[in-house]
Amino acid sequence: MTPRPPVRARTSRFLQRFTGRFLAWIGSVIQTLSKGKIESAVGVTVGAVWVLSAPVFLVCSLADLLDGGSDFLALLLTGAAVEIAGLLVVRLSSFPSTLPISRLFTAVVCGALAALIAVTAAHLATGVAHNLDVALVEAAATITGTNASTVNPELLSLGMLLFRALGQWLAAAAIIIVLVRVLPHLGVGGLDADGGVATRSARRLAPRSGSTMARLVTLYVALTGLLGFAFLLAGMPFTDSIVHALTTISSGGFSSRLGSIGSFDSAPIEWVAIFGMFVAGTSLPLIFRAMRRGDLHRFVRSVEFRVYVGLIATVTFALLAWSDGLPSAASIRHAIFHAVSSISTTGHMAGDFNDISFGGEALLLVLMVVGGMSASVAGGFKVMRFMVLGRYIGRELRRSVHPTVVEKIHLGRSSIGETALARIIGELFLATMLLVPTVLVLSADGLDIEGAFTFAISIMSNVGVGFGEFGPLKHLGALGAFGHLTAALLMVIGRISITPVLVALGGIGEPAQIAMRRLRTAKREVVIR
Repeated sequence: MTPRPPVRARTSRFLQRFTGRFLAWIGSVIQTLSKGKIESAVGVTVGAVWVLSAPVFLVCSLADLLDGGSDFLALLLTGAAVEIAGLLVVRLSSFPSTLPISRLFTAVVCGALAALIAVTAAHLATGVAHNLDVALVEAAATITGTNASTVNPELLSLGMLLFRALGQWLAAAAIIIVLVRVLPHLGVGGLDADGGVATRSARRLAPRSGSTMARLVTLYVALTGLLGFAFLLAGMPFTDSIVHALTTISSGGFSSRLGSIGSFDSAPIEWVAIFGMFVAGTSLPLIFRAMRRGDLHRFVRSVEFRVYVGLIATVTFALLAWSDGLPSAASIRHAIFHAVSSISTTGHMAGDFNDISFGGEALLLVLMVVGGMSASVAGGFKVMRFMVLGRYIGRELRRSVHPTVVEKIHLGRSSIGETALARIIGELFLATMLLVPTVLVLSADGLDIEGAFTFAISIMSNVGVGFGEFGPLKHLGALGAFGHLTAALLMVIGRISITPVLVALGGIGEPAQIAMRRLRTAKREVVIR
């Protein structure tokens, strides 16, 4: 029987074509500008980030001007300064003829730092943050999609409210681009083309990476519009719908209300938020292929999706079982909300967190560590990685009984290579080693031990919600300057992984190492003579 060809809507094809041409135009503009004499991937990356960030300042400045806000001039001038600095850096730089892996790692880290500097400048210029450490941690929460903040969103102007929401949304879009263009060459923690963990499903969408990137970005934009319209139909005001659509589909979590989603006290709005957070934690290539073919059975056939849904269902059932009284419609909805918000690393709030038992808090922390599916915009360690670790532990237990057995690790139809497996184990080990000193620093800077432990896990997974005496969203405000700097660093590491950061730091120290080797060689030659 001949399979039925997929039905493709003309609107989606037009949007996909437009997105592809827009991304290609951006790439051509950066290539045209970067004709300097200094071959530097870092310079091109930093300059491109600043050049492409300036239009966001302009859009938010115009929105604030139309709304009668007071931050339009500060946003406009800051955007102009960022644009000039970006053009200057790009004009002095050019694409290198050869690009080693270590330089590519460094370029990724420096691109994140460039975005951090631009957003920090916006918070300082508008007066949202009066101290550098506060501005830095607010910027880190913006570019990493972490729902941790020291400011009251209800006191922000429309321009800064949109700026922070767009920052989280664009940061997630950048993750999609990195997923297609960069990760296949880096192999960060097993997320490489040979490991079958994240990028293999993305690469199968199209023969060229540019087409794959355009398709995923188009899907991301379409889901954002759909979610915003759903919030509007559920009764959310127009501005709030835009903000929450941007921060929900990107798994960012920033809200226009101090009480997050729960402040609307609306069941339809909470169900729409649950849907948006669930989608944010789902693999984008999986969604694209299922929608393109009209085959919803692809979700059922995906072993990672089944585990993703199973974790949500298990934790939801446990939260209801450990709660006081019989389950009601509101308690069931809030239990699902907490579970989806944690595993998707969105960090939205609804219901009363004080009603959650200690066992429920522990399970929610587990979901934060696990995070969303691979090739999604969610943070965390990813469901697929933990599935690989589970298969690895099972294999080693069988090897202890049968030492001569030779067995490969399989997940569905994919096999996981030993190199990818070693990277996954190394990534988890490095993250654990980083977590211990972070907890000590946060506990010494004002948090209780429970709050320091849960908040450190939360911000490393880019969630932002913690437990303890300070409540779910007040941990960041209880920290001092050193705690803010530590939290900002942990957010960035949690989003881009610890391996690129360590390799980039090694690259910075490489010239000093070379100089020391030359000095030692010269001394040896003198002694020999």
